[in-house]
Amino acid sequence: MENIILLSRNTSNRGILTLHPKLAESMGITQITARKIRFGSNTYQSIVDISDQLPLNGASLSEDILDMLNIPQHCSLEIKQNGNEIQIGPFIGLLAGYYQSSIKKYLDHLRDYVLLYREIKGAILVFSLDHVDKVNHLVKGYLYNPQKKQWEEGIYPYPASIFVMTSSVSTAWIQHFKEIIGNAVFNDFFLTRWSIHKKLANSIGVKCYLPDTNLYGSPQDLYYFLKKFPNLTVKSLNSANRQAYRVLLRDSNSLVMTNLTNMETKTYRFNNRDQAYSIFSKYFKDGENLVQESIDVTGYRTITIRFIIVKNYSGQWQVMGSFTRGDQSVKKDGKLLPLVKFEKDIVKDFLQQSELHASLTYEELNHIAIDTVNEIEAMGVHLANAAVDITVGELGDIWISEIDHCNPSHDIALVAGYPGIYYEILKTNMLYAKKLAGF
Repeated sequence: MENIILLSRNTSNRGILTLHPKLAESMGITQITARKIRFGSNTYQSIVDISDQLPLNGASLSEDILDMLNIPQHCSLEIKQNGNEIQIGPFIGLLAGYYQSSIKKYLDHLRDYVLLYREIKGAILVFSLDHVDKVNHLVKGYLYNPQKKQWEEGIYPYPASIFVMTSSVSTAWIQHFKEIIGNAVFNDFFLTRWSIHKKLANSIGVKCYLPDTNLYGSPQDLYYFLKKFPNLTVKSLNSANRQAYRVLLRDSNSLVMTNLTNMETKTYRFNNRDQAYSIFSKYFKDGENLVQESIDVTGYRTITIRFIIVKNYSGQWQVMGSFTRGDQSVKKDGKLLPLVKFEKDIVKDFLQQSELHASLTYEELNHIAIDTVNEIEAMGVHLANAAVDITVGELGDIWISEIDHCNPSHDIALVAGYPGIYYEILKTNMLYAKKLAGF
């Protein structure tokens, strides 16, 4: 049962939590009893009393408990009994970076996560690793004040759940947090593109949708792969690095290198393999990239869709939205078409399919996206916020072209003109964090 409490400070007693009879009854408490009060990672032994002098859903905490646990009275807090503990929360942490100086500039952007605060509630703290006290399990960060609608600096116990929003968190840090708050830390890992590819390549459900991929161990690897696929994409193994290059073997003695970030193109001629190796060495470091068969080749129409997939409050994967630029081969005044919401009619028009066939294809694409994140999660990681890019060719061929698990930005929904979807995605992220926090 959800219980929003009217929390007041009791200055006349110590170690006492007093509840209105109705609130106490909803928690199964009918008489004075001893319980631990929990807020985030900290607890405080107290006596639970009952008084009809409090307002309905009223709870009064003695100031020693309020101060010891640093429970913010300005937040909309809920209360529940869990075994011999009474939890007050939810207390959600957004781990936004390593240095506090770096997260300050993101505070305005992180307000997007609390725009629908009334549906989330609780204490929401933005923090960085350099202000974590590992000995006393305290963290200095910015707590959202829903009354003033602003972030306020303070020191609090570890949150009850942590949403990792940065790739700068080491395994040692994650393990430390898990030892204190349990398996309530999500997106708490880093996987390379190659480790993800190997996992998907061994899966039954999605391996047929993978482009041919190899590790770039040396220039020789790229050279011989070009003989098989004269149109390749080279990506960093680092999943957080979005830069990629298109490598086109135009003929037996010329290469075209295109930076896919800024679309800068350079053409090189070579007379032998050693010259080709030298060109590759200028762009790529051995052992730090993978080489992939290009999907959207010249003269072949494709469409690439980004599926935004997050875990909902029930812990189930849900496609929250999908977006595309339409026909990727079409240019307008030298620019790509604007982002649009991906819908069944786009499938129907692009593939020239019937209404029924287009509906089946649309559903298949959604299932592929969800199957993909399920396979990644089967690697033993706690994934709950992801995006999957799927490319569809004009003949109906389907390829998984990119998987983004490193705190993917969902601004694509805003750019496409769907702020409602954008804020619903962020709210769903927070509701899953709320569930992990025990509420």
